[in-house]
Amino acid sequence: MNKELMKTVSESLIRLKFLVSNQFLKPMREIERERNEFPPGYMHVLGWLKSKDVPVSMTDLAGVSCISKPNLTTMVDRLCADGLVERSADVNDRRIVNVALTKKGVDFLHRQKEEVARFIEGRLGLLDDPELEKLKRALDDLSDILDKIEEKKASLR
Repeated sequence: MNKELMKTVSESLIRLKFLVSNQFLKPMREIERERNEFPPGYMHVLGWLKSKDVPVSMTDLAGVSCISKPNLTTMVDRLCADGLVERSADVNDRRIVNVALTKKGVDFLHRQKEEVARFIEGRLGLLDDPELEKLKRALDDLSDILDKIEEKKASLR
């Protein structure tokens, strides 16, 4: 394996992270702050619940979110009060509390995704068609490579 090439690619990925953060992530966070909705941690919890599409225990949710149970309880309390999630007892063990998105929560995330897409499209509108095509090819290639990394990681488990 070419160590110099790996170092160059590593440096490029670090730069890419910085550029994506500055061009997209930070401005989107500012827009969310201006709307006074939810901090990023809340959005992460909502997004993870949507990805599972089934009720998730508070313990599992705390683990994947890297949030302490007391902090998660506070978050879930607020999300419940806003009608975005609901709690339920586990059918097999009533001591376990599960959390799931409500229809209102799904609709909220759908609106958020549309707003993010509009923001991104606004930024991409600064590019001409050849630049957009080049970016699309690069992103397709990057996705393919990242999928391969994920496959190789999974085969090592």
